[in-house]
Amino acid sequence: MPNVFSVDVEDWFHLLDSSEAPEYERWASLESRVRRNTELLLAELARREVRCTFFVLGWIAEQHPELIAEIAGAGHEIASHGYAHTLIYTQSPEAFRDDLRRASDAIVAACGVKPRGFRAPGFSIKRQNLWAFDVLKEEGFVYDSSSFPAPRSHGGLPGTTPLPTVLDNGLVEFPISTVDLRLARWSYLGGGYLRLLPKRLVLSWAASQEKAGIPLILYIHPRDVDSGQPRLRLLPHSYFRTYVGVSSCLDKVSALLDRFEWTSFEEYLRCAPPQGQERASA
Repeated sequence: MPNVFSVDVEDWFHLLDSSEAPEYERWASLESRVRRNTELLLAELARREVRCTFFVLGWIAEQHPELIAEIAGAGHEIASHGYAHTLIYTQSPEAFRDDLRRASDAIVAACGVKPRGFRAPGFSIKRQNLWAFDVLKEEGFVYDSSSFPAPRSHGGLPGTTPLPTVLDNGLVEFPISTVDLRLARWSYLGGGYLRLLPKRLVLSWAASQEKAGIPLILYIHPRDVDSGQPRLRLLPHSYFRTYVGVSSCLDKVSALLDRFEWTSFEEYLRCAPPQGQERASA
């Protein structure tokens, strides 16, 4: 069964739900580090001849079309991360649809590829906004990777399956990897979770998950490997969550690339299409 490596292409200032994060109107005036950091990840992937999925923020595609073209030119799948990095449960269905279309237009303009996959900023699909799955299907998306089968601050669908599955509207859902700690599921294979946890523990949990026949779904942001990024004055818990383990994250990514076999979501769908159905709406 394939494992999927994915990158959410956004910059160091694309933080969620923080009053200290720069507002949209300021983004274009800030130092951009996304190209350098993305190319670090591209180099690690190229060294091992791994092709994976890059979920591109539409705003990034407009600002750095040459980077998106470079990613696509290296043989990686280009998918959508929305346009303005907005939590979906703060949007109406109409606003979400507009954001999707704007992102797709920017991505097509940058690299000529219309995205077939989507990941919500912050994995922000909850019980209250399951309508997002229907909007995605109506807009021509084939799969989604926004389901977080555990509690979290920006989303979470605890109690849902940890396996890739076909929703009742035909959309394929790829949940983020979690580990069952008996009392609850906990994410470990991406973002701040990956940065926080010891490498040995991450590798052990990943091996156990693979042995159980559950594919690994890894996600990483370019900023997760950037120890030199500007640091915002966040509240203590937010500061810790945002910057913990940044200096050691690339080493963990390298170890995971060496230990396991990885591919993209589109390749997964070609070689191991999911079975079964789960409800896509409330």
